[in-house]
Amino acid sequence: MTGNEKKGYFFVFLTGVFFAFEVIGFKEIFRRYKLAPEIAAFYGVFGSFIIVSGYFLFRKINRDKVILTVKRDGKVLLLGTFLNSIGIVLYYQALRISDLGPSAILIKTTVLYNVLLGVLFLKERLRNFEVFGIILALVGIYFISTLSGQISVESSILILISAFFFASQSYLIKRFVPEILGLEFAYLRLLLLSVFFIGYIYFIGTWEVLSTELILALTFFSLLGYFLGRAFYFQAHNYLPISKLNAALLIEPIFLMGIGILFMQEPFSIRKLIGSGLILLGLYLLFFHKRKQI
Repeated sequence: MTGNEKKGYFFVFLTGVFFAFEVIGFKEIFRRYKLAPEIAAFYGVFGSFIIVSGYFLFRKINRDKVILTVKRDGKVLLLGTFLNSIGIVLYYQALRISDLGPSAILIKTTVLYNVLLGVLFLKERLRNFEVFGIILALVGIYFISTLSGQISVESSILILISAFFFASQSYLIKRFVPEILGLEFAYLRLLLLSVFFIGYIYFIGTWEVLSTELILALTFFSLLGYFLGRAFYFQAHNYLPISKLNAALLIEPIFLMGIGILFMQEPFSIRKLIGSGLILLGLYLLFFHKRKQI
């Protein structure tokens, strides 16, 4: 393993930690409050944006990096964040009414989408080994999607669509941004997400004023996931190919499923275990085969 790969995997490890805490936090908030996903997302990302703005605006070297990111990567940032905002609303909508474990497993189909995007737009070829991995993942998706009482077919579809939007941002970054400034990209993403969410809230008319306690909780968990988690994830793009980048996060849903069973009273079933295993095995096979080709 090269030095760059070690750096990349370290950033991915940090990404998984912060992503996990964000998902757990938002799931617990959705369990306690009847909160629209776009409202939760807006208060969280805007609060995070306010908190970290001082770091980027009060020092010239940081301002210069922000300006450089806008000039050099602005188009990718704008399009990628717009796609990401759609994915966030869809994922939170599904997370509100679904168990943590199945949701965490299905969202990792971003790995599958990244392979398919590579085939469609980067002229990569699917080998038999990869096709087998995709088939296993699809069978696992069927098992998870039909877990009665834990996740509905509608929620499964929403998560699978949101996973595509998340994967699209990774593809755009890897394809068009040769060297990303992770912190600055994540900071500007907070700003754009705030704009997108407040526009969406105004359009559908779901605005509501939240308590200070709830705003602080949303801000805290968003700071972990939307800013720190994403910053490390973007930084990892500089050191790892996209297949390794996403597949290395496959340990996260196992952790989240355990949290759901142990602390959120989510049921444990053989069907959930089989479906999760098939999805993770299929995605791992895709990752392992890609790794051998690199």
